[in-house]
Amino acid sequence: MDSFAQTKTDSIETVAREYMKAYSNWDFEKMKSFYSDGVHFEDPTATEAFGQPYVFDGKEKVHGFFNNVFKDRFKNDRPPYVKFNMERVFSTGSLVIISSTFECIVPTSWYKEKSDEALLISIPFVTILEVKNGQITKHFDYGDYKKYNAQIRAQLNK
Repeated sequence: MDSFAQTKTDSIETVAREYMKAYSNWDFEKMKSFYSDGVHFEDPTATEAFGQPYVFDGKEKVHGFFNNVFKDRFKNDRPPYVKFNMERVFSTGSLVIISSTFECIVPTSWYKEKSDEALLISIPFVTILEVKNGQITKHFDYGDYKKYNAQIRAQLNK
């Protein structure tokens, strides 16, 4: 690989790794700083699993979505534990593909009325980012929500 191509690959992978670090820290302000104005976010697997669209366009709408995922569910509107364990990162052209395990405490109140309990999930997760001019223009997530739902059911039925 020539040095220009290697530098470009290193650069977009660095952007992706820093972004995923912010994602893992649930730091939405930092995540927002990586977005182009017209960023597109989509999670087709969540759309299928939860029966509502997870598609957002524009920096403010994507930021708003992430900011509201756990709104009024936890102290400071963020889970007490969330982490992306990145296992493999590679890039081709402007795309960076990240294979990880997503771990998170989710509120039981999503599944049972009036509960302060929390549930731990740990699922395979793939994030594909398009990086152009140092900014994220597209963010696609794909999670194993079959495994997610099995883990939720197992913990609720204990």
